Amino acid sequence: MKTSTLEQLADFLIQASEAEQATNVHRITLLRWAKRGVAPQPQKIGGRWFWRNSEIQQLVAGEWSAK
Repeated sequence: MKTSTLEQLADFLIQASEAEQATNVHRITLLRWAKRGVAPQPQKIGGRWFWRNSEIQQLVAGEWSAK
């Protein structure tokens, strides 16, 4: 039970600027990669792009794969 709680805490939305810093890639590149299926799909909320933190961390670690 403790592991699932930690996984839920790690899965929150981060802004494009935070995703850029984590991946060291510009947000436009992340959007292009997402369109090709190379990176996680973002969510657009109120005109701003957000990514799930857990998916960005998997991308950085080289463990992310398209579902």
